[in-house]
Amino acid sequence: MILIDQAPLREGAAADCAKALARLERARAGWHCFERKDKPAFIRWRAREFGALLSKAREVEVQIRDSQALVHEVEMEMRRGFQDGHSAYQRVMFRRANPSAAAEEGDEIPREGDTAPPRLSDFEKEALFQEWVKRSLGTNPDKMDDEAYSTTFEAFKSHMFRSPLEEARPRNVYRASPKRRVAAEEEEKGEEEMKVDARVKELYRILVRRLHPDLRADSSVGVSSLWHEVQEAYAASDVAQMEILLALSDIESNHVGNQASVSQMRLLFAELERALRSLEKRLLEAEGEDAWNFAQTGPTLDLRKRVERELKSDLAARTLRLDVLKNAIAAWAEGPLANRKVRLARVG
Repeated sequence: MILIDQAPLREGAAADCAKALARLERARAGWHCFERKDKPAFIRWRAREFGALLSKAREVEVQIRDSQALVHEVEMEMRRGFQDGHSAYQRVMFRRANPSAAAEEGDEIPREGDTAPPRLSDFEKEALFQEWVKRSLGTNPDKMDDEAYSTTFEAFKSHMFRSPLEEARPRNVYRASPKRRVAAEEEEKGEEEMKVDARVKELYRILVRRLHPDLRADSSVGVSSLWHEVQEAYAASDVAQMEILLALSDIESNHVGNQASVSQMRLLFAELERALRSLEKRLLEAEGEDAWNFAQTGPTLDLRKRVERELKSDLAARTLRLDVLKNAIAAWAEGPLANRKVRLARVG
């Protein structure tokens, strides 16, 4: 057995922890300044300077959501009843104007476990497709070239021929490929949220045992400050911030004192380094935001021009999106005959 003097090792580990802690405190002060001073000041200034643009953007966003909901309803009605856009639009608007009739109609939708209707033959599907081409596209399917006819027919079958049972299930609202992507993304997001939630609860339990006022007879201003920050981080499910607070609680609990072993100090150093990397990453992202250092520098001419340009660009993109949705709805409302007359008038 060889005895090793741990004093020099302990001193070196303690020095490393002290340096890491100093860096963490500086980074933490910078982050607090950004979150509690820069961002609120920037938001107030932007609202004061560009209130009209922000209000208009919010109004357009509300209209986009409403239009998207209507478009989705019409598309679902088209797939459910093999109808053209005009007929589907009229049915949707009737249901919206007559909720009681819509409820009675909903009772007719087959539930899971009910007997499914007989499947359509390929001949019947093609007949429906040809009728749809005549009514919706305003053209004779016999005049379409073979490639266009085949491509359009396949798209029509994949989008339109789904059983009412499938349509009645919320998980089958989306088309095949997007549905799988959305489901996979939601599942992955759910798993990630579960992992984050589990880590947040684990950290919270540890910090409660260390910092809860009822469990600390020697409660101080520092401990009280950490405790309140723990509550804020837990409410926001902020894992990175809670890991930082855990490292700070290690320091506050004097884990690097004379009684701490070298291995304990090395573990603490690793915890501090992890917290520091997380916080520095967040600070690097914050430096790219317009609000960075705003409380100290205030609004500059370049910042004003940039923010105004970004807001106008965002509003233009939203307005364009809304116009596309409104045009689609207007085309459904007018019907195929009216659309053909408009096209003929433009050509003439």
